[in-house]
Amino acid sequence: MLDHLYPDNTETTGNYLRLVLGHITRHKLPYNPIVYTVWYEYASGRKPELNKEIESFEKTGKPISFEIILGWFRTYIADHQTTLAEKKTREFRSILTEISRHIGDSGDRLSRQESRLEDYTGQLTPSTSNVEVKNLSAGILSETRSIIKENHSLKQDMDETITEIDALKKELEGMKQAAKTDMLTGLLNRRGFDDAMAGVLQHAADEVDAPLSVIMTDIDHFKRVNDTHGHLIGDNVLKMLSKLLKDHIKGKDIAARFGGEEFILVLPDTPLDGGRTLAEQIRGSLQNMKWRTKNSGKSIGPITISLGVAQYRPGEEINTLIKRADDALYFAKENGRNKTITEQDL
Repeated sequence: MLDHLYPDNTETTGNYLRLVLGHITRHKLPYNPIVYTVWYEYASGRKPELNKEIESFEKTGKPISFEIILGWFRTYIADHQTTLAEKKTREFRSILTEISRHIGDSGDRLSRQESRLEDYTGQLTPSTSNVEVKNLSAGILSETRSIIKENHSLKQDMDETITEIDALKKELEGMKQAAKTDMLTGLLNRRGFDDAMAGVLQHAADEVDAPLSVIMTDIDHFKRVNDTHGHLIGDNVLKMLSKLLKDHIKGKDIAARFGGEEFILVLPDTPLDGGRTLAEQIRGSLQNMKWRTKNSGKSIGPITISLGVAQYRPGEEINTLIKRADDALYFAKENGRNKTITEQDL
């Protein structure tokens, strides 16, 4: 799906790569997919508006942070998924139009052939001679073969169209998933989380007695990890925590990257105590991990997280629920970190 977006040859991409690495190094940015994509688009010059904004910002002399890069990514690149979706929708409409044309053309031809068969039938009378019957039979056989041929042709056209539709469907599903997935961790991003929560809240509204808990978690001293060991190590920490979160959830549970080093878990059919138990399991598992740099084997010390847990109250807005979990998380971070706090503890 990406070959038509990035058709550059090996020599061109090599030149872009050198430019990209130069920009990332000069601005002391993390080497992650979002940062790389923004600078690749800048190097290629495919998005003039993005280049104009970057060059204008560089003139101010202000540092380019990851948050600024993320803003450019969302504005000039992430929205490209929408453009692609619109393009695929137009292609899909074109295919449907083609189907209608095939069916219409075939219908017209079959109608004409049916009319000719009726003419042959009308010519058959008790007084029709053997020679005339033979000629009429030849005509009827010819029309019948023509009908079979037309139907075979229509089937081929329809089979090809169905293949095109299947290919489009797969592309659209891939684009849809990509737009809802965090590029670094593979978890849902905020857009994906919001979409998933719509179904969860509907379930909670339908099943009034079914509990629903939310866990907000944040990596302790994550800036220190980045500053001390570099952004590549920081990215690996984010990916490992994301894997740990996915390993601890099941069924209808949802895991998403809420922003930066903050994550959220949504646990349908789970009461507050159950949410606290799961949060402690995750916290303990992460705390017991041994972290070492890949090249030197040097220890980077323990990585810990703080967690806040809240339970859904019937009829409340999702932002209210998240705010209570976030308040519990803030309390945990302000009172020693590496602990789980529930809304009841407050």
